[in-house]
Amino acid sequence: MIKKIITLPTNDSKIYKQILAFLNFMLELTPQEREVLSELIKLNHEYEALPKEKRAKFILSTDMRKETRETLEIEEKQFNGIISRLKKKTFLGQPIMDDKNIIHQELLFKPDKEGFKIEITLKNMPTVKKPEKKIVVKPEIVVEEPKEEPIAKPKPQGPVIVGSRK
Repeated sequence: MIKKIITLPTNDSKIYKQILAFLNFMLELTPQEREVLSELIKLNHEYEALPKEKRAKFILSTDMRKETRETLEIEEKQFNGIISRLKKKTFLGQPIMDDKNIIHQELLFKPDKEGFKIEITLKNMPTVKKPEKKIVVKPEIVVEEPKEEPIAKPKPQGPVIVGSRK
């Protein structure tokens, strides 16, 4: 197996966005959804002293929502829509955010002073061909009844003589 290591520069303000952008082939988030989620993950770590459920409530409390919206320069209605969409999306079969606003455990990555290392193995697997579906088209028999056409009276040829003169 060929191995390739890619080292990317980062800092505390953008590392969460970078990781989410890298994982986006599985997350399928819009850039704005990644931006909001990265901010929520960052806040989750800042307030990790709080118990998980209280932390989730606090991070999405009215005051914290306002602060997050101001940081990201997003309108309230738009921010609420993004949170709603994040709750509907899944990662590894689980919601990205559950009903209690708790972020998926596997997305709560926490870089250390050196950064964060992701190792992904792309393993070649034999491809399994799916059987082809045959489409059977059943002929439809259409019977048309002959249309009755009006019978036309024959047109007289030449002058018509009615009666006789003597």
